[in-house]
Amino acid sequence: MNILKENSLHINNRMSFKKRNTRKDKPIEHCAVFGVTCDDVTFSVSRYLYNGLMSLQHRGQESTGISIFKTGASGIHTYKKKGLVSKVLNEKRLIQFYGNIGIGHNRYATTGASEYSSHAFIQPFHLKNNLIEFSLAFNGTIPIYDEIKDQMADLGCVFITNTDTEVMAQLIASIAQETNGWGETLKVASKYLKGSYSLILLTSNGDIYAMRDPLGYKPLCIGELKTEKRNFYFVSSESCAIDAVGGKFLRSVKPGEILHLNHKNGIHSEMIIKESRTCLCQFEYVYFARPDSIIDGISVGEARMNLGKNLTKVDPLLKDSDIKKNAIVVPVPDSGRGAAVGYASESGLPYIEGLMKNRYVWRTFIMPGKQKRKVAVKEKLNPIRSVIEGKDVILIDDSIVRGTTTKQIVSLIREVGAKSVNVRASCPPVISACYMGIDFPTRDELIAGKTKRRFGGQYIEEIRKKIGADTLLYQTIDGLTQSIGLSEKDLCLACLTGEYHIKSINALAEKDIEDVTNRNNHC
Repeated sequence: MNILKENSLHINNRMSFKKRNTRKDKPIEHCAVFGVTCDDVTFSVSRYLYNGLMSLQHRGQESTGISIFKTGASGIHTYKKKGLVSKVLNEKRLIQFYGNIGIGHNRYATTGASEYSSHAFIQPFHLKNNLIEFSLAFNGTIPIYDEIKDQMADLGCVFITNTDTEVMAQLIASIAQETNGWGETLKVASKYLKGSYSLILLTSNGDIYAMRDPLGYKPLCIGELKTEKRNFYFVSSESCAIDAVGGKFLRSVKPGEILHLNHKNGIHSEMIIKESRTCLCQFEYVYFARPDSIIDGISVGEARMNLGKNLTKVDPLLKDSDIKKNAIVVPVPDSGRGAAVGYASESGLPYIEGLMKNRYVWRTFIMPGKQKRKVAVKEKLNPIRSVIEGKDVILIDDSIVRGTTTKQIVSLIREVGAKSVNVRASCPPVISACYMGIDFPTRDELIAGKTKRRFGGQYIEEIRKKIGADTLLYQTIDGLTQSIGLSEKDLCLACLTGEYHIKSINALAEKDIEDVTNRNNHC
């Protein structure tokens, strides 16, 4: 299929807005990838895949899967299923998959979401036809994948799912027939894949190729483990997974970099596709990544503590000596903990774990219906009356997205006798939707975006009233960038500013704003 010569894959601004689950009160990350190759062909890496994916469980909980290859044998073997890593890749399954090279994936669906339980929708995506075989796993989103899919369908390609993963795999397979080597194939593919992605690809020869998109939206890193008997090389969404398998973290993959992992020759950088700027998602530092990870040379844990410290510099509450005498700093577990530690250490106020989390309640924020969500919050969080009663509580959370859970937590703290509840968010107000792989509520349900459109400059005060807090303070964008240690040109801040760095995304965002305005005008 001469797809590059017969069709330029012209991408216009006709893009469909993907249906989102509007019941979430926290942003949800898309996926996690992990790969390993070992120079000992008699060794099986299935346990390493399990441990790596377990440490990346926070990035996706709906399904998991692995593709494994043994040097000297034929074919790639893939197993994937709905469920958590510990359930899908149990001991009974792991012993069935033997090989010295493999890749794995944890999934949270943003495209093809309604059908995610189908086997075909779960990654890794294993493509095999009479000409080519490979397995692909990626973290991210290609917003214009439906355009590419339509163009390829016109050329005879047959699709079995409605995901950007399959479109990406089919595109790569088509390009591979006309290029010399996998590095060149991925380079050409990047010209058409306008979006966010960190991908890993396992070939039928047992090589792993890894690539981070040229703007660097999603994190990706590499590591190694060398023993007397064998050498291992790793590629992972986060460095915490490399730590979990006993490896040495080497570095983050550079935006636009294409890497080749070979069981004999280690890790080789094939090329770097350079852009004028980078767009790493700021939410990796605020919320998504594990605090023990390092992304682009920056400790996530330190960045979160800095976010809390910076909040104290602009917090007028700390100038009130009476409140300071009676105030305690309480994190919303677990995501507000790092910022709360930073806030408490900088302000000199006591840090108190005032909300106990039931760790056996899973993902309550997606439950349908107000009453069910309210009950679920009480099941998940319980305030400690003895430490909260009579206190001026400074409640630290990572962000406020929809606002419903924040309102309920404020109410719970009041019920046990807090003198005042003062909400602090380590992230600036989220005013715009994300099109690059974060599953936010719709633009019309973002509490800051909706309230800002209605009330203008007074919108933060209106949010305070809605959530029932005595005071409300958000991080500033300057405070965010200073805390992370990267400039605005290094980060994607689109959900905070409404400014997108891919032209076609700007067109989609403008259409969404117009649609919301029209709906509100007819209410």
